[in-house]
Amino acid sequence: MIRKMLLKHVSATVAVVMVFSFHSCNIIDPEEEAPSYIEVSEFAFDPTPTSIEMDSSYSRKITDVWVYVDNEFQGAYQLPARFPVLNKGIKKILLTPGIEQNGIAATRSPYPFYKGYVTEAELKNNETISLSPTTGYFDLAQCAFCEDFNGSGISLDTSVANSALMQLLPANDPNAFEYGSGVVHLDSTNSLFEITSNSDYELPGAGAAVYLELDYKCTQEMQVGLYVEKPFQELEKVPVFNINPSNNWNKIYIQLGYAVTANSNSDNFRIYFKGFKRPDSQSDYFYFDNIKVVYF
Repeated sequence: MIRKMLLKHVSATVAVVMVFSFHSCNIIDPEEEAPSYIEVSEFAFDPTPTSIEMDSSYSRKITDVWVYVDNEFQGAYQLPARFPVLNKGIKKILLTPGIEQNGIAATRSPYPFYKGYVTEAELKNNETISLSPTTGYFDLAQCAFCEDFNGSGISLDTSVANSALMQLLPANDPNAFEYGSGVVHLDSTNSLFEITSNSDYELPGAGAAVYLELDYKCTQEMQVGLYVEKPFQELEKVPVFNINPSNNWNKIYIQLGYAVTANSNSDNFRIYFKGFKRPDSQSDYFYFDNIKVVYF
């Protein structure tokens, strides 16, 4: 009899503990709410020139969107994107354009000179809202050097190391990118080129953002760098980045800020491009458009 009573007591105790544990789990781990979703295909681009002339090109290569909801960072997503957001209700949404820094997928970052897109939208569980953001340059963005090859001349000079000239392609040339473009042709007679901007300009150091924007296609690798003018010294040549060949027009954003900051005692800078003909080829071509050195 005593044994039966003990067994009954133990069974009841276990049952109570199990019921309590079940309800406790629900309290500690409540069922998660279903997320809402935001869908972004691309950024439209407004080329309206800023207070400093940036030219009217629509060219851009915005690869990512950086997302903030009520000023809290939600994540960065490759475009086109559809992503979950653990918020609901009417929210302030900020979408910031992102790029591949130096054309490298592993170094993605927001582009500091493109405006973010701000809107308000109601987020609901399990529902998707589609947003169509626009962007353009901040009004304070400045172009230290701009060449769109749409004029009668070219603001690039050959250096002493050069043996090939840059030529201007008309808008109706099948190889032109927008309206007009520049090209350097290398062959057995002219096997190398080096061109520089034909004027000096000051650039901010101290870690400030400075980028080179460039549309290009080329059959051979080419080097991008800076000529640096320092007090009482000869011009110093500072290589920055090597651009890989591309058979199709491509856009790249090259970070110049590190090189500028490392030479912050300089008075002036010039951008340069340099390339060689491949030994096993009869000729190589280097096409350029929309060259911009941008900073605040």
